[in-house]
Amino acid sequence: EDEGDGMLLLLLSLAVSVEAFSTFAPGVHSHRPFVLSPSSRSFRPQLLALKGGMAQQETAVSEPAVPTTFRALMADAVGSSFRDVAKVKEVPMQMPGEGEALVQVKYAGINGGCETFRARGEEGFESNKDLTDGFKLGAEGVGVVVRTGPGVENVAPGDNVLFIGGAFAEYSVVNAAMLAKVKEASKEAVALRVSGTTGWGAVMSGGKAQKRQVVLVTAGAGAAGSFAVQYAKKAGCEVVATTSSKEKAVALCKLGCDQIINYKTRDVDEALKSKYPEGVDLVIEHVGGKMLQTAINNCKKGGKVIIVGYISQYPHNPESERDGTMLDLSKLMWKRGVQDVNGVTVSGAIYDSMDDVRKGAKLVVDDFERGELKSLVDAREFKGLESIPDAIEHMLSGTTIGKVVVEI
Repeated sequence: EDEGDGMLLLLLSLAVSVEAFSTFAPGVHSHRPFVLSPSSRSFRPQLLALKGGMAQQETAVSEPAVPTTFRALMADAVGSSFRDVAKVKEVPMQMPGEGEALVQVKYAGINGGCETFRARGEEGFESNKDLTDGFKLGAEGVGVVVRTGPGVENVAPGDNVLFIGGAFAEYSVVNAAMLAKVKEASKEAVALRVSGTTGWGAVMSGGKAQKRQVVLVTAGAGAAGSFAVQYAKKAGCEVVATTSSKEKAVALCKLGCDQIINYKTRDVDEALKSKYPEGVDLVIEHVGGKMLQTAINNCKKGGKVIIVGYISQYPHNPESERDGTMLDLSKLMWKRGVQDVNGVTVSGAIYDSMDDVRKGAKLVVDDFERGELKSLVDAREFKGLESIPDAIEHMLSGTTIGKVVVEI
């Protein structure tokens, strides 16, 4: 089940007018090659004597060595699918420029819909069609800062950080202002920046969930869906989620979900009408097609449906199997559109403002590191750049629980 890549897709569209997000993805930012510049920073740990009255000493330690080249998954041009365009290349190592940091990537997160659209040059990635020098692949990742450019003060070599941009590579150059420090560069941390903030935003910013409301989360066991479930519970809501297997239902139960509907064994429309005859207050929607229509039909007048994704209508599905609706989901999601459907507000605006994006991004990391938020990682393991096409197809298969993660 797909978390819909909602935050990432939204921020890619906002990036056109917000310079701070200019490094999120090809198709939005400038397409210079991997360019890094020398850093004057170095580790200078304090060595404290263990015995006697010896004075504190400071010893300079050189920064960790970096190779002269590194491997990255890149595309020469757009194509029909991610697998069709993705190629592992050896590229020159360079040093970070003004306001940039070089991150050694430990784990990368998989956003199947986003990477499909990026590879095809569609939706927020149309400009990829015009590129002649290729483009980077991958969005979210976690790693360790190994170099910083001039003017960077928020991070230093050795910091574990979350980042967005060029994650399908052994090293990535990113806008240092967009980095978020974490205690550990773990696979569980990968999902926080995109999926976690998306889940929070859909519930709390775009959805404005209130205590005692009923919140429906479709594809609740997906990455963003699992975060949405948790934040709806934190808000004091009754949470109902749809899913497709017993294993996913168990995962949702552990997250505190109040009602779980397995759409493989029960009709969702019938289940919702039976339990909530007056309708639900808020829907966090990741599926599209028939599921979206069912959600709208079971939402109260004056209620809201937040579109985070529409996996049933993504290009990986055969044309004959794509469930359609009367709504233009592409416009709603990518243009942050809003449409009234029989008194129900259907919106692609996951966040009310860029301030909310920043607020949510910090809150998610803080909640996770305090142990108040769970980050689910799919059980299937992927290692190395060559495994990423398989990881993307697995993520789009509808069988995953939580975030699909690749160890770089």
